[in-house]
Amino acid sequence: MDVSSVFNAFSQTAHLKPQVQRQLSAIYLTLLSTLGTCLGGYYVAYRFPFLEDYFIPLVLVFIAAAIAIFFMPPTPGNLSNRRALLLANGGIMGALIQPAILPLMYSRDADLVYMAVGLSAALFASFSVATMVSSKSQTVYAIGSASMALSTLLGLRLLGWFYPSMALFSINLVVGIAISCLYVVVHTHEVLELAQRGERVDPVTHAMLFFSDFVGLFFRLLRLLQNDRRREQSDEREPRHTRRRQFRPTESAFGTRKCEL
Repeated sequence: MDVSSVFNAFSQTAHLKPQVQRQLSAIYLTLLSTLGTCLGGYYVAYRFPFLEDYFIPLVLVFIAAAIAIFFMPPTPGNLSNRRALLLANGGIMGALIQPAILPLMYSRDADLVYMAVGLSAALFASFSVATMVSSKSQTVYAIGSASMALSTLLGLRLLGWFYPSMALFSINLVVGIAISCLYVVVHTHEVLELAQRGERVDPVTHAMLFFSDFVGLFFRLLRLLQNDRRREQSDEREPRHTRRRQFRPTESAFGTRKCEL
């Protein structure tokens, strides 16, 4: 498979009806706006560090806004209010994750943050477009794989409680990344099914689901990259050649042979 065939596969979204394309565009534009407000919330928290003192109130406001988005009826009259709540939640999320990311930005691992953002965007876009161009049977198979991976993740976490291990922790992260990618498939498939049946798709609710998928994928990738960087640094600190004890046989006063270092 060459590069041109890959790009041709990802450009085969023209089979979608114009109505479906418009609804998908509304969802992804809302998602991009939420990611923008998340970046803005991160910058505001950076410029005004006193917001760290209001961590618990921000979490409570975030939860209350998310509940309001889910329970407010998705009518055209409430669309602007629900979108405003989602954008506010994006800003609050940026302020909440700022204390976890800022120390990395002032360390030698700042490049890991950019790598995690780029990989998250690439994986999100790839799995979204792959779901649009794939058949329904393939998507159903992916949904079954997601449930199996989720069961595996729960089993690994339960095993990690009794037998802590870095290997289990790394496997846990990899399985978590796979689950995040498959959740993107599940949510994209749900949007396509609703739109192709002619039902109205709520852009705010699905954009919030995609936003949570993206944030979860970003943090799992960031933790995996951090573990790889720590492993590389620990390997560099270890000596390349360990000294081995060599014994030389010598003659003792009684004619017997002995070994000395």
